[in-house]
Amino acid sequence: VFRKNKRRKAPGPDGVTPACLKTCADQLAPIFSQIFNRSLELCEVPSCFKRSTIIPVPKKPKITGLNDYRPVALTSVVMKSFEKLVLAYLKNITEPLLDPLQFAYRANRSVDDAVNMGLHFILQHLDKTGNYVRILFVDFSSAFNTIIPTLLQSKLAQLSVPSSICQWLSS
Repeated sequence: VFRKNKRRKAPGPDGVTPACLKTCADQLAPIFSQIFNRSLELCEVPSCFKRSTIIPVPKKPKITGLNDYRPVALTSVVMKSFEKLVLAYLKNITEPLLDPLQFAYRANRSVDDAVNMGLHFILQHLDKTGNYVRILFVDFSSAFNTIIPTLLQSKLAQLSVPSSICQWLSS
């Protein structure tokens, strides 16, 4: 995981750079493996990995006020590596259980695929005499920011994700 880090990404508040992790992966992997495994055993993310540094990034070239910036949180590159491992594990468990018509947040699927499939179903339905179609388009803005953690934890448990992983994610 450390070798896959992009060298030029900014470090988090711990100051550990992706280049450092990539260059020293062989030496650091055993140490961080112990930390990560212990973290999973305790169902707790170490507090040093929960910190972030917020930096303002201009949305456009000409800045006229504070609304012309968007906040970006720089988090620990080590923690991002841990999260990638957990994500791979979660995908392995949940992917076969997902609805085949879910396109968001899935590999090799896009909005175009969803539109094409929807259009296919609509045209197929309209081929029959007397049929009509009603469509409702919904845009869930900031959907990620409105997730209720306890509901997510409950859903993951329903998908047979071990409780230790659920607790680790919520910590």
